[in-house]
Amino acid sequence: MPYRYLDHTADLGIEVEAPSIEELFIDTAKAIFETQIDGAILENKELTFEISSVSLEELLIEWCRELIYNFSVNGFIPAVYKVEIKPDYKLKAFLKGDIFTSGRHRIKLEVKNATYHNLFIQRKDDLYHARIIFDV
Repeated sequence: MPYRYLDHTADLGIEVEAPSIEELFIDTAKAIFETQIDGAILENKELTFEISSVSLEELLIEWCRELIYNFSVNGFIPAVYKVEIKPDYKLKAFLKGDIFTSGRHRIKLEVKNATYHNLFIQRKDDLYHARIIFDV
């Protein structure tokens, strides 16, 4: 797996590594939803959005918050990700996925929000590394 879970009291910590910044963001999203949802996720709905920020770390927080928001409000669970990130910290997301259905899906752990606690993104040895903590 391109990510691992960190032991953190009352929160969920995730460390991710990937060869590109886009893959780092995608793998972070996958970790959120694999932690949160159990069940088959279809690819019958689409979601697109754009976000921008002042730094890569801020952009990662905003990305996670947008995904969590769309799940909380609309029940959207991403299955396929296409992400474009520009050097000026603008992100375009093209997602395919499913809407949460209680007969087909189960909540394993409710992820509430991304936090700034111990947040970092760095590039080392041709890989991007990130750590992010979520309130659960």
